[in-house]
Amino acid sequence: MQKKLLVILLLPILIFSQEIKISGIIKDKQNRGIESASVVILDDIENTLTYGYSDENGNYNLLFNKPKNGIIIVELASLGYSKKETKIDCSSKTTLLQSFILEEKIESLKEVLIEANQKIKIDRDTTTIKVASFTNKTEQTIEDILKKLPGIEVQSDGSIKAHGKTIDKLLIEGDDLFDKNYKLLTKNLDAKVLDAVQIIDAFEDNPILKKMNNSDKVALNLKLKKDKRNIWFGDIIFGTGIVSENRWKEGINLGLLKKKIKLFYLADYNNSGEKATDQVSKTITENNLFGEDRLEKTAKPLFSINSKENSSFSKSQSVFNNAFFNSLSFTKKITPNISLRGVGYFSNDNQLQNSFSQTQYNIENNPITYTENNNYTSKKRLSSGELELKYFVNEDNYLTNIFIYKNNPNSINSDLLYNKVSIGQSSSEKNQTLYNHFNHTYRLSNNKILHNYFYFGRDNINQNSRIESPFLNSFLKINSESIVTENTDNSNSYFGLKSKMISRFKKLEHTLGLQFENSKEIINNTFFENEINNTTYENNTVLKQNQFFLENNFRYNITRKFDVTASLNLIKNQFLLNNITTNILISNPLLSINLKKTKIGNFTLSYSENNKPPEINYLNTKFLLSNYKTFQKGTKYEGIFKNKTIFFSHHLFNDEKRFSIETSLFYNKSINAYSKESLITDNLSFEKYLLSSGNTNLNGSFSVINYFRILKTATKIETIQNWNETPTQVNSTAFVDIKIHSSFYKFSATTYFNLPINFDFGFNYNYYKTDFNTILTKNRIKDAFINCNYKISKTWLTEINSTFYQMNSKNYSFINTIINYNPEESKFSYRLILNNLTNENEFTLISLDNYTSYKSTIKLVPRYLLLTLKYRF
Repeated sequence: MQKKLLVILLLPILIFSQEIKISGIIKDKQNRGIESASVVILDDIENTLTYGYSDENGNYNLLFNKPKNGIIIVELASLGYSKKETKIDCSSKTTLLQSFILEEKIESLKEVLIEANQKIKIDRDTTTIKVASFTNKTEQTIEDILKKLPGIEVQSDGSIKAHGKTIDKLLIEGDDLFDKNYKLLTKNLDAKVLDAVQIIDAFEDNPILKKMNNSDKVALNLKLKKDKRNIWFGDIIFGTGIVSENRWKEGINLGLLKKKIKLFYLADYNNSGEKATDQVSKTITENNLFGEDRLEKTAKPLFSINSKENSSFSKSQSVFNNAFFNSLSFTKKITPNISLRGVGYFSNDNQLQNSFSQTQYNIENNPITYTENNNYTSKKRLSSGELELKYFVNEDNYLTNIFIYKNNPNSINSDLLYNKVSIGQSSSEKNQTLYNHFNHTYRLSNNKILHNYFYFGRDNINQNSRIESPFLNSFLKINSESIVTENTDNSNSYFGLKSKMISRFKKLEHTLGLQFENSKEIINNTFFENEINNTTYENNTVLKQNQFFLENNFRYNITRKFDVTASLNLIKNQFLLNNITTNILISNPLLSINLKKTKIGNFTLSYSENNKPPEINYLNTKFLLSNYKTFQKGTKYEGIFKNKTIFFSHHLFNDEKRFSIETSLFYNKSINAYSKESLITDNLSFEKYLLSSGNTNLNGSFSVINYFRILKTATKIETIQNWNETPTQVNSTAFVDIKIHSSFYKFSATTYFNLPINFDFGFNYNYYKTDFNTILTKNRIKDAFINCNYKISKTWLTEINSTFYQMNSKNYSFINTIINYNPEESKFSYRLILNNLTNENEFTLISLDNYTSYKSTIKLVPRYLLLTLKYRF
């Protein structure tokens, strides 16, 4: 049986095929070589065997597997030339020398209006959007522009989606400078340097995989204005508050774009509420069935102090924070085949957040209620360096290595009144992280690639926490003035090696992967009462894993537009928890049906299983203090988590017409999982993890964007629906399902009138409902906005931004005004920001979380005026 299974797994690799080399020159009638002409080799039933493009002299060179009957079709195409098609018999040949002459394409046009700057241009897999047609000159950063472009969506956290997919790279003039930290660029680079944005479908950064792989990645490429190339360019901004409020904003953009080197220095210092540390990407986990993987693991902090920050309003309205950020990034061509990329950055946030909150546990006829009056301060710093070396050895070898180091020290202090009793808590945290990713891609033949990936990393979090609480001291039976301290250390160290054989034979793509990974995780905490060690609340949990993976992936391209993908991942895990070894065997199948590039859009329907052992934070053997009033405890290992997922998506995009539809449906069923058993008292909470029957989650989303040419208005309608059932055990001995339903509806529109005045407007509606133990709780939030920009003259432009909120029958309104003055033929520009003209000073929000009702009142940033001066060079 084992031999039969091995033969099945290796069959696609063992298939014998004979390679043929075809080369030649593509010229015009004046005997000049044609650059970037596409060359496609097909068999006689029009299956693609290979493709490529001619170089700057018109030369092309391709390898392909000989078809069964030896007949091939060569298709040639180039912009401005007529297409050409030639049939060749290669049954008795292994080398073909074939040159071509293309004729210029001359067409008779009737009543055609030729636009010097076409708004949207589509060329094969690249969509180029000229940004000038979609902006109103109020945009300050690249992110502001991207939010207005068709086919592109900027998420609330700053991440970017294009054509319905999260982008893989953000390039600048074809080069990657920031990798996954592209928010550093989009949130800081001046909008006025941008000329066009290209959406690149079927993107592949690896040049060897690019020749064979049918990539489903997408990337963005930023095209800067011609006068920004080959010279130093940038701007300096200085801003200060006037009249009463002490507000400021300083920043610098500095860039250099040359053929062999690209460099950006970006810096910003402000107290407008935005956080500098939020611009840095988190860890990356990418499992690509037919391409490169990237695996980064983290440790989790064990003690937390909540800022009580609220996300309903924009951060400029509700967050009191001083932010400093700077970064230096570059990419350098050392030789034609070797390039070096680097990013270094430092960010710092000093946040002061005061709030009042009331929490109610809806778990019985007499709910438990407590209040908190919280004075929160924090200092968070993040510094990091990243180096990537790319070496294109030859057409058969490609090497890359990325090294990342992060240092993230934080200190937090919170003095609060808990039910009118004074409590103090503070935490000092040290967090150091390093990752290394080494990739080697080797082309064995035209249809076989061996890809090797070696990775290692370490993430370590050390926390020193201090709590002064009479309630905690009373529970511990110590003096009411005693100080409790907890030192925690959580680390995750690992290394691994993964090898993939990627093959393609006619309509079949196949990957056979072998992987080994070794990891060691530690949770270690000590607990002190007035510097006296209390071992009752100490943990020393060690989890070691040796994992062996066998990955087998198939993709059968029934047609160019229709494929079926199947995958089976087998895992052998030596699971060693506190010196007790358990051998685990896991299988994770996947089946996906994909319909692509049809007139009615792209469709995906998939079924997958994600079975895995529990993480270490579920397995600590004793209680540990996770915040000033909660003890948390894990449980013993009781088997793997089993999850089943069904996913459906539909995407239809027409960038030229500015029309798109996106639909997705996600259903997840956990067969078993660890759920919380909670004991909640008036002053303390105790939580334990227990194995339960798992939860069910159903999520659906729909959005449609349409541009009405008659009205010159683009509209967007979207909705997100989520249903969740999770078993929990609260102040009882039995699990009960918490049923949660949340709904989100949004309508927005943007006008593009040929008038001095234009508008953005829309409304949002949020609905949240929980059902627990026959206790039904509901919450509704509504808001509407209207933004008006008015071009007073060529040099004066004003914006009025108005937002109205209705939260549980209480209304709030915000009005901001921005006046821009851009003198003609001047390198200086001026901006006056009038924030919160209605001077709303606080707001109260009621939110729901499982069986908990949460009512919070926070201070708002008061009215202020900020005057900025920008100098561009």
